[in-house]
Amino acid sequence: MQLIRFMNHCRTNVIMLTSSRDAMVVRGSSDVVPASQLSSQWETLEHYLETYKSLHTGLPIIVAETLLRTDPQIELPLWLVLMFKDNQKNRTWGMAGQESNPASLFQLYVDYGRYPEATNLFLEYVEAFASVRPSNLINRKRPFAVWFPYTTVERLWCQLEELINAKCNVDQCDKLKRLLHGGLLNHLKLLKVDSDDVLSSAAYHWENRKVVLGGAL
Repeated sequence: MQLIRFMNHCRTNVIMLTSSRDAMVVRGSSDVVPASQLSSQWETLEHYLETYKSLHTGLPIIVAETLLRTDPQIELPLWLVLMFKDNQKNRTWGMAGQESNPASLFQLYVDYGRYPEATNLFLEYVEAFASVRPSNLINRKRPFAVWFPYTTVERLWCQLEELINAKCNVDQCDKLKRLLHGGLLNHLKLLKVDSDDVLSSAAYHWENRKVVLGGAL
């Protein structure tokens, strides 16, 4: 009940950071909120999430989406972003399973026009996937190792193209598009190498099996 009450408060009174170190301005109001009070509210929200997220794995999504819906330009606190990423720890590669995961954060970033964050998050996990050591290659050969939905990645690409065509933030969008293209290209090349490796390994074992069977005969 306390969490619901606090979330309702967030929906109507999202607080934005200003350039001042000592004060915060409430969006849609002329009131000034002391930084200490703002810090206390963030800490309260973090405490509630840490307490209840084990009962509802989608709570980080609810909180992040509420904040972004109220103010699409708000900077999500690092501890909230890490809640999406930490759900991947001690798990095999893939985005299936937990609700609050990097893929769902990526989806939110795209939905609310946070294209730099979406691109950087995508590249972070593509590069981490590519850096898996040879001894752990089996983890990236699993069928569920394609983490981010292709339709969402494609939507990000199309949104960047639309902004470029509309002459809006051309330099930034062009840079993001090139980064996204490079990440996708490298990832697809890696998948091809892995696929070829699997086929070669299967062919090798089949040939050995034929030799053994031939010897047995």
